[in-house]
Amino acid sequence: MKIVAAIAALIWLCLGVWGLKQGRRLFGPDADNPSETGGARSFGVAHIIAVWFGIFAYFVYIAVK
Repeated sequence: MKIVAAIAALIWLCLGVWGLKQGRRLFGPDADNPSETGGARSFGVAHIIAVWFGIFAYFVYIAVK
């Protein structure tokens, strides 16, 4: 189980790095929704980041435990 959690954490980390590199395209202003405010966008991004860190912490906890 620890090996699976460590591999999952590594994959999740790679996904996070990819997300950072694609940040502007993924989390930037939406041309199809010009009425979207910066606050609404940052609120969504904050939730995505919180969930990413939570899942990563869980994988690391299982791998180290």
